Amino acid sequence: MISKPPGWPLLTAFSLMALVCLWWASAPYLYVELFLFAFFAGGVLFLLWIIRIIVAATTDSNAVSVHIRRWFMPWMILGGVVLSVIVDAPFYARFALSQPALTAFAETVAKSGQVSHECRHVGLYRVCWAESIPGGGARFSVDDWLIRTSAGFVWSPAGQMPGDDVENLDPLVGPWYRWSGWDKW
Repeated sequence: MISKPPGWPLLTAFSLMALVCLWWASAPYLYVELFLFAFFAGGVLFLLWIIRIIVAATTDSNAVSVHIRRWFMPWMILGGVVLSVIVDAPFYARFALSQPALTAFAETVAKSGQVSHECRHVGLYRVCWAESIPGGGARFSVDDWLIRTSAGFVWSPAGQMPGDDVENLDPLVGPWYRWSGWDKW
């Protein structure tokens, strides 16, 4: 039988929390919910971890010093997630993997000239609203897991941008832009 190191349920919880944060950070714009979740869920987990290490150090300080790397694992996970979010790596990775599917979808929307409210998966994104824009482009919103947002992508080969409810519009690569607008809450 394989013995599991002590504390593996907490390390699993840290890892799951990190994955949720990285998924939310891969959206076109960062959500407030990401920071609230990281603060509250991460705060509880770190408090439990600190209590656990204090109890272990007072009970058997040798056990702590022998497995010192394991004791710092949550801090390494936190550092990796923070660094990834700062450089926007989750977003750029998800966008790069989805770009061919997003381009095909944007071309279809631009040619149709219609507005669609049908939800579908395009690449690694869930798109629930799409419209053609002047100049042969397309704009669509991304609805992520647990969060409905008014943010998404604009594909505009002619360079014409929608101007109605767009608050932020940042160029990505080629004819691609990410946008966000007021979500009416």
